[in-house]
Amino acid sequence: MQPCHVAIIGAGSAVGREILQVFEERVFPAQALSLLDTGEAEGTRQTFHDHNVVVRPLTKGALEGVDLAVFAAGAEQSRDYAPQAVSAGAVVIDCSGAFSLDPQVPLCVPEVNQDVLHQHRGMVAVPHSATVQTVLALAPLHAAASLKRVVVSAYQSISGMGEGAMREFDQQMRDLLNFRPPEMDAFPHQLAFNCVPQCGQFLDNGYTSDEMALIEETRKLLAVAELPITATAVRVPLMHGHAVAITLETEQPLSPDAARDLLQVAAGIVVQDDVTQLYYPLPVRANGQDDAFVGRIRADASVPHGLHLWVVADNLRRGVALNVVQVAALLMA
Repeated sequence: MQPCHVAIIGAGSAVGREILQVFEERVFPAQALSLLDTGEAEGTRQTFHDHNVVVRPLTKGALEGVDLAVFAAGAEQSRDYAPQAVSAGAVVIDCSGAFSLDPQVPLCVPEVNQDVLHQHRGMVAVPHSATVQTVLALAPLHAAASLKRVVVSAYQSISGMGEGAMREFDQQMRDLLNFRPPEMDAFPHQLAFNCVPQCGQFLDNGYTSDEMALIEETRKLLAVAELPITATAVRVPLMHGHAVAITLETEQPLSPDAARDLLQVAAGIVVQDDVTQLYYPLPVRANGQDDAFVGRIRADASVPHGLHLWVVADNLRRGVALNVVQVAALLMA
């Protein structure tokens, strides 16, 4: 890879800091680095290869001369500034979801569909973190036996909502343990010691925005536009790590043992599946790891060609940051 000027927009966010850390760990050849953000993050400092880098305000001028612009801020900032970055000559990787379903923008998880990167016109999108771990598990099974129907239940941690939500959850825990009523701003209901069946905003069809993102992004990544897939997303009282329970049907027979063999050699997947030893994926073990972990692989007794899977991953690292850096390395190769 040639050295390049990298900009991270949303550098002060939890996911922005995670992306910066993975760039550093992977020794990405950033000849110059711009950290950009708005609000409270402006003027703060972050460390990259033992150098302090000041987070500067996000402006159109700050994007001049950038080769690779990673948008880890909200969808509004991506819609406002990502096209400007492309016009200024940068290749954009967007994490916000603003462009993930745009037919002109490739959506990429490199282990699944890195070939789509050849189609980019200056911008590539990466999917929602829950989608990443879902398609990593589904792709090898689909290639072997063709998916017929998929049902996903996503149990999403708080860190995907950002710093404000994490602070609020921490305060809710403190309040409840000290017999005080919890504050609620980031969450529609108390989340501490509770589960809330809402991730994102409700849409006219009764699904939430996160649920529809998981459905449509999975279809796009697997290149099966009409795949029957449905999803329910639940916010759980866990700071880090998403878990998804997947029920799937295939067109061709696929036994649990055959599925296990396929997943054991699949890129980005680690199988943890020995119920005799109570060994299965747990979010606390996935934290800080680069893989998605699959277990509880078993036949669905209610249909002829059905399977159940349990998939866990670090939502910030595996779900976003690693995906971004892998895409960046392929784009800059």
